[in-house]
Amino acid sequence: MSRSRQTGVQSPEQSWIVHCATIEDLAGIVVAVQELLLELGGTPPFARSLEDVARELIDDGDAGTVLVARAGSEVVGVLAASWQLAMHVPGRYALIQDLWVHAAWRNRAIGADLITGLVELGREQGITRIEVGLPRESFASIEATERFYHDQDFHILGPRMRRVLS
Repeated sequence: MSRSRQTGVQSPEQSWIVHCATIEDLAGIVVAVQELLLELGGTPPFARSLEDVARELIDDGDAGTVLVARAGSEVVGVLAASWQLAMHVPGRYALIQDLWVHAAWRNRAIGADLITGLVELGREQGITRIEVGLPRESFASIEATERFYHDQDFHILGPRMRRVLS
C-alpha cells in the first residue's frame, strides 16, 4: 500500500475513512495524542515534540506508521505504531504506541477500523504480529480497553515495565 493511499477501511455508514496520515493531518494528530495522554492521567509533551515524532513516522515508512480516521475534515481517530525488530518473534512486529478515538465518536467501530488498517498495512510490510501495552490497572476504563483489544483478537501477553532515561 502506498503511504498516501486509503487503507480500504470505511465505515458501513461511510461517515469516516481510515487512511495513512499525511503532513496535512499533523495538527489533528497532535491534539489527539495530547487528549489521549490527558485521559490516561499523563502530562503531554510540548506540541512541537509530538509533531516532530508524528512527522518522522509519516515520512519514514521504516520507522512505523500513523493512521487517521477522518469524518469530513475532522480527525476523529489516530493510531500510531512503530515497527520493532526482535529475535524472539522472529522478525519485525508492530507496537501500537497510541490509539485514540474522539469521545463523541466512540463505540462506532472507528478503533476497530484503525486496527484493521494496521493489520492490512502490517501484512504488506511483512509484520508478523502486533503488540500493545495497556494503561495502568488504575485507569478508569481499563476493562473496556481490555475488552476492545480482546474483541480485535489480541491476547494477554503479560505486564510491561519501563525505565526512563534522563
